[in-house]
Amino acid sequence: MSNSGASSTPGSSFVSDPSGSGASSVAKSDAGQGQQTHVAEGMQTTVMMRNIPNDYSRDMLVQLLDKHGFAKLYDLVYLPIDFSSQAGFGYSFVNLVSADVAERFRVHFQGFRGWELPSDKVCDVLWSAARQGLQANVERFKNSPVMHESVPDKFKPALFVDGVRVPFPPPTRKPRAPEISGKSS
Repeated sequence: MSNSGASSTPGSSFVSDPSGSGASSVAKSDAGQGQQTHVAEGMQTTVMMRNIPNDYSRDMLVQLLDKHGFAKLYDLVYLPIDFSSQAGFGYSFVNLVSADVAERFRVHFQGFRGWELPSDKVCDVLWSAARQGLQANVERFKNSPVMHESVPDKFKPALFVDGVRVPFPPPTRKPRAPEISGKSS
């Protein structure tokens, strides 16, 4: 399956851009157009959920996952948000604790419509082609602009151990501030 087609509004500032390279390149990378981490078939643990209502927050998504039987079964959740509008881009990345759980998650949320907010969106769940596994995701984000000290926590990827939020590993270099509406903060 291809992950192409992730939503990104043309002209919008993708200020939670984890790579700091701008909306279009991040959307392409996150949507599976970037460099792929090679993982054996059936060993994938990272999924991309598409068509999430734009008013969802990371915390709302976590509550939804827990409510649907996945509490303590994921270790990373990232819901990219536009800082200017504070609206989500309509997709997220979730890393599950095992390939079996990831497959069950994928089947459960494929075609999902039971959002906590009014929405006609139908969830599409794909394997993340941009990166697979907890370590690959941590490496992707720990030095990225989204982890800069000026970024509110609600916009950052979250790590979990047994359902409890834990701190992200410290960066190995100082993350640069993200761009907001084409200007550095």
